[in-house]
Amino acid sequence: MSTFDPITVKRFQRFRANRMGWWSLLTLIVLAGLAALGPLLVGKRPLVLRLDGQWRFPVLAGFISGQDLGLATIAEPNYRHLERELSVNRRGWLMMPLVPFAADEVCEVMPQVSQDREGRWCDPRGVIAEGRIFRLNSQGRREQVWSVINGRLNGDARRFENGIGVARAKLVDDQVVLSLPEKAASDWKPQGALATLIPSPCPPGLDGHWLGTDESGHDIVARLFGGFRILLLAALIYLPAVYAVGLILGASMGYFGGWFDMFWQRAMEIWSNIPFLYAVIFLASLLEPSLAILILILVAFSWIGLAQQLRASAYQVSARDYVTASKSLGAGHARIIWRHILPNCATVILTTLPFSLHGLVFSLSALDYLGFGLPPTEPSWGDLLHQAKENWHAWWILGPTIFCLVGTMVMINSVGEALQDAFDLRRSQR
Repeated sequence: MSTFDPITVKRFQRFRANRMGWWSLLTLIVLAGLAALGPLLVGKRPLVLRLDGQWRFPVLAGFISGQDLGLATIAEPNYRHLERELSVNRRGWLMMPLVPFAADEVCEVMPQVSQDREGRWCDPRGVIAEGRIFRLNSQGRREQVWSVINGRLNGDARRFENGIGVARAKLVDDQVVLSLPEKAASDWKPQGALATLIPSPCPPGLDGHWLGTDESGHDIVARLFGGFRILLLAALIYLPAVYAVGLILGASMGYFGGWFDMFWQRAMEIWSNIPFLYAVIFLASLLEPSLAILILILVAFSWIGLAQQLRASAYQVSARDYVTASKSLGAGHARIIWRHILPNCATVILTTLPFSLHGLVFSLSALDYLGFGLPPTEPSWGDLLHQAKENWHAWWILGPTIFCLVGTMVMINSVGEALQDAFDLRRSQR
């Protein structure tokens, strides 16, 4: 036997009948669940690390010094390079997340290089016209570097130990013409796994970056994932704050009426005439931008519409006989608002919820695009759109960002329209 009343069951059935809204809701729930996993899916620290017979879980432990792992550096190691080293020296193994890059990590795209049939050095894009090739150690530092022009070794070659240059040479067409200190020509022959550096923004598919990197070297997938997590965090703070203010004030205005209603209506008219963008620019010039400050500003300007809608609904409900009966029985104002006014305004509350979330996504993205949002170090879809405007050739920045932003907003709107259909009074009377 169902625990819900027949009206609620019919509303749920009408909501499910809207296939676009139903599947959009399920998709958003799944995406929110994946985002909750956080660094287990997208991050620079391995899920499991077995090194020299010891088990470690860096994704849970956080920072681990390189010396604790038997490395020469005290800094946190680059686990992607450590994974390659472990596969060679057989000291252990590790398991990285599905996307082995953090949203705030600046990456150097260093794909492997090889020689073609003519002996010219090539990266995945083709023959290296001008650049450098190098060999890396387990910490990701360059052990030896060669200059390459038109696929041949031309220019300086250097050897490093602990980041300090210990030897250098001059090469012309793969031949050593000068070496300091004196070394055999074979000592300057490139050997082992070699890589090259590709400047950002980097196209997709290189060095493990599925969708490439942005102009700062951040992985696009990690940046999109991090931006979605920030939107979820903002929604968890923004929606309860907006609804707490809007519901309480709107229900009180519709219930009490009189001078209380008149005062707050005039106050909302004055407050709503303050230009939102100018206020954000002014506050951004005074305060250091952060997610908490942005949410506070958005809440201050977003509760008015909800309060006005709830006021009209509460005004109708307060005229019902059961509210008058509750007053006659001595029920307090707070009890009447909580037990009678708000439950009977559920239609307004639920149907406006998705559109409030839609406004939050649009506002945060727009502010980040204009440069008045989160700091550049924080992942943001609006910041990616701004970078795409500055780098039109980097289609891999614009395309995925537009897809995520538009797709999310379409799904939120679809859920809102399905809720409106489900709570339509004309349909509920059939």
